[in-house]
Amino acid sequence: MLLEPVSPASKTMLRKEDFEHIGTLGRTHGTQGEVSAKLSVDLSGLWEGADTSPFLMLEEQGLLIPYRVLKRRTKGEDIDLITFSGITTKDEADALTGRPVWLDRDYLSGEEDVEDFFDLQHFVGFDLYDASTQSCVGRAVEIDESTINTLLRVETTAGEELILPISEELIERLDLQGHRLYLHIPAGLLEL
Repeated sequence: MLLEPVSPASKTMLRKEDFEHIGTLGRTHGTQGEVSAKLSVDLSGLWEGADTSPFLMLEEQGLLIPYRVLKRRTKGEDIDLITFSGITTKDEADALTGRPVWLDRDYLSGEEDVEDFFDLQHFVGFDLYDASTQSCVGRAVEIDESTINTLLRVETTAGEELILPISEELIERLDLQGHRLYLHIPAGLLEL
C-alpha cells in the first residue's frame, strides 16, 4: 500500500476536524530524542514505500503542530518508538511527552479496509450503528479485551447498558469524520 503524505504546509488552516486523534506520546526512550507513543492505529503500512517522510500532528495548547516522522519502530505489542525531525536530545523529547497525537485523515482516504489500521480501543466514544438497520444503537463506552471474546460496552440511546461482541469481521464500515461505527450485531442481542 502506498499513501503519499499530505504536507501540512499545503493546507490553508489546520482544523482538528480534518485529523483523527490516535493516541498520546509517553516517556522519552534513550538519549537521542526518541519518544514512546501509545497509539490506537497501526502506522506500519501507512507510509510504506512513500517518497517523503510522513507527518504526525502533536497538540500544543489546543493547536495542531506538524512534526515530520524520521523513524518509527515498535517496542512490545502496543508501544511505538518515534523519532521526529529536529528532536535529537532527551531534553527536546521530554518537552513532547504527554502530548496528544493526531493523524491527517488524508492518509486514510481511499483505503477500503481503513478499520484494519485501528486498534479496537480507538472506537471508544464512537456512535454505534446497527449495520443491518442503519439505526443508532448508542455510544461505545468501553472495549473489554480481558476475555477470549472482545466485548463492546455500549450506552444505548435509552440510557441502558448493552454488551456486544466486537471484532474486525463484525465491522461493516467506519465513518471517521462522523465518529460512527457500523457493526453487524448478531441476531437477538438488541432485544435482550
